[in-house]
Amino acid sequence: MVLSIIIVNYNSKPVLRRCLHSILECQLPFPYEVFIIDNASDESISDLKDEFQAFVFVFNPANIGFAGACNAGILQSSGTYVLLLNPDTVLNPGSLPPMIEYLEEHRDVAVSGCKIFDSLGGIEHSTHSFPTLTKEFFHANEFLKSLVRYDSVVGGLLRRFIPAKSLNSYSDHSSIMEVDHVTGACMMVRRAAIDRVGLLDEAFFLYNEEVEWSYRMKCAGYKTVFLPGSSIIHHFGYSTKQRVQKQTANRLLVERYRGMFYFFQKHYGFAKLMLLRLIVIQGFTLRLFLAYIKRISHSGLSPFLVQEIQCLRSIIELAFANNFDWRKER
Repeated sequence: MVLSIIIVNYNSKPVLRRCLHSILECQLPFPYEVFIIDNASDESISDLKDEFQAFVFVFNPANIGFAGACNAGILQSSGTYVLLLNPDTVLNPGSLPPMIEYLEEHRDVAVSGCKIFDSLGGIEHSTHSFPTLTKEFFHANEFLKSLVRYDSVVGGLLRRFIPAKSLNSYSDHSSIMEVDHVTGACMMVRRAAIDRVGLLDEAFFLYNEEVEWSYRMKCAGYKTVFLPGSSIIHHFGYSTKQRVQKQTANRLLVERYRGMFYFFQKHYGFAKLMLLRLIVIQGFTLRLFLAYIKRISHSGLSPFLVQEIQCLRSIIELAFANNFDWRKER
C-alpha cells in the first residue's frame, strides 16, 4: 500500500461527496486506501458508504477532535505515506504523485505540501512559520495586521529588523522551498516519520495540531517542503460553516487560542508562555473594550455582538488557565 488518505468529516456531506469523487477521478497510479472518519456529524453520511464501497468509513460516537480522528485513521491505515485531506477539498488530476515522488527522492523530508487554490481561483497561504510572540502580538491586535502585510510599507520596514516569516505567511508560492509547516488541509506525511515522532497530539481539539506535529518532526531532523507543481482546490470553511455562523467562528477562535497556549506551554517554556498570556490579555482586553463601546452606541443589542463579547471574554479567561487540554474540560 503506497498511500493512505485520511479525511475527517464533520457536517460536510455535500463537499465530502465531491472530494471523494475527485479522488476516484485522479486514477492514482499506485495502490491507495481512503479512510473517512466521521466525527459524530449531525447529518448522516451512511449513503456515501454505499456509494463509495471501496473506501473505509469509521463513525465515531462522539466528536473527538481533529487530531483524535486523524489518529484513528492513521492507526488503521497501512500506506507508506499518509495524506491528511480536508473534506472541503477537490484533488486536481496529477496532484498527488509528485508529492510522493519528492518524498521518495528526499529521505530527509517528512512532509510535502502543495499549492492550494480557493473557490475563486486565488492562492491560499498554505505555508507558515512556527508560532512566535511577534506573530501572536499581531494576531491579538487584529487592527494592526493589515499594516504588516508583505506588500505594505510598514511590513517592509519591520522586515529589516524582524525575520519576515515571523510576521506573516510565506509569500512565495511559485517555487519549491523548505518551510516550517504546511496547512493540514492537504498534508502528505512519511509513515517512517510518524513512527519516529508519534501521532498527532490529541490534546488539541482543532487548530495547531498539524503545527505542533511539524514542529516535532523538525526537532527530529526532518524537513517540510512546499511543492508548487501540485495543487488542490479548497472550499475553505465549509465543515465549520464559518461563513454563515458567527457563533461557530467565535468558538473556533477560542479553540485556536487554546491550542496556541498549549503549544507554547509544551514547547517554549514558562517565560514565553507568560509573555503570550500578557499579549493575549492586552490585545483581547482592548478588543473587548471596543466591543462594549459598540454595544453602548447601538440602540438594540445584536445577538452577534453578544456572541463576540462572550468569545473575547472566553479567550481572556484562557490566558489565566493552567490546563489547555480540551479533553480535561469535558
